[in-house]
Amino acid sequence: MSQHNNARIQLPLVGVILLCLLVGIYLLASRRFAKPDPSDKIIKHSAETSPDEALKYWTADKMRDAKATDLPTTNALEQKKQHP
Repeated sequence: MSQHNNARIQLPLVGVILLCLLVGIYLLASRRFAKPDPSDKIIKHSAETSPDEALKYWTADKMRDAKATDLPTTNALEQKKQHP
C-alpha cells in the first residue's frame, strides 16, 4: 500500500516540475527573441583622425572663434515606465 501512495505523490510532483521547467523555458525564449525597441539602437561611428591631429588643429584662436552647433531635439517624449 505504501508503494501505491508513493506513486500518487510522485506523479503530481513530476507534473509540477515539468510545468515549472516549461514556464521557465518559455520566459527565457520570449525574452531572447523579443524585438528590441527601435529607439534603443546604438550607433557607432569611427573617427579616422588621430587625437594628436585634433589637438594640433584646435588652437586657442580657433577655439575662441568656434560657434556652437544646434543639438538634436525631439518633439514627442514617451515615458516607458510609469513611476508611482
